[in-house]
Amino acid sequence: MAYSIIETCIGCTACTKRCPTNAITGDRDQLHVIDPNLCIDCGACGVVCPPEAILDDVGDVCRTFPRKEWPLAVVVEDNCIGSGCELCINVCPFEALTLNISGEKVGDFFGVAEVIEKKCTGCRLCEQSCGWASIYIWPPREMLKKRLYPGDEDAEKKERLATRATGR
Repeated sequence: MAYSIIETCIGCTACTKRCPTNAITGDRDQLHVIDPNLCIDCGACGVVCPPEAILDDVGDVCRTFPRKEWPLAVVVEDNCIGSGCELCINVCPFEALTLNISGEKVGDFFGVAEVIEKKCTGCRLCEQSCGWASIYIWPPREMLKKRLYPGDEDAEKKERLATRATGR
């Protein structure tokens, strides 16, 4: 099931600007719609939605985050083969990755992928395209779902107790 937008949408267009596949359409100040055929379930739209009007692929409300907490690509330089591959660079719809060839030689290859943080949406396309486990998105989706609102200390306490009880 793809992400979806519920009736509390205010039509601010933040999600349309952040969507890497242009799956979201709608006019300003009107309810927006996500095309399930184009949606890749990345969650990039959910972290920027002010009224939290986006449901994820399992029907949970996506939480909005301050910019400094948005998901972001991280490169594991030791794993990146750099020039000759560049799959992550080529797949990024926001041109948020470049090949840094100013560094030292890495194995038999030159350069490593480098993230341009201001352009990265955390859409996970680069992570999915890399066969060398050299790029990932932080924080992982599971951590984003566990984020609590200020004042949710009781919920946080219950979660800690549940974690201790189940050992997970």
